[in-house]
Amino acid sequence: MELSRIRPYTHKHCRFKLRSGKEVFGVIWEVETTDKNGQPTEGRRLFFASIRDYERLQRAAKEPIQVWPVQPEEIVHVESIAS
Repeated sequence: MELSRIRPYTHKHCRFKLRSGKEVFGVIWEVETTDKNGQPTEGRRLFFASIRDYERLQRAAKEPIQVWPVQPEEIVHVESIAS
């Protein structure tokens, strides 16, 4: 899926269908990448976490959570489940 089609769903609770056939529930967000010196590069990356882990990240960034990098091509369908 194109990144431009995914962006409206970032930071929202969603259901994702992946190319592998799996269906997962969680949140994705985009992060700007930096080089070794901390300077911004032109790249951006998507990350995924469960809804629970994402909410913990928002409350207390020091708590350990599981986060996975995601390529836009891996997502074939996204649907918001937030009310």
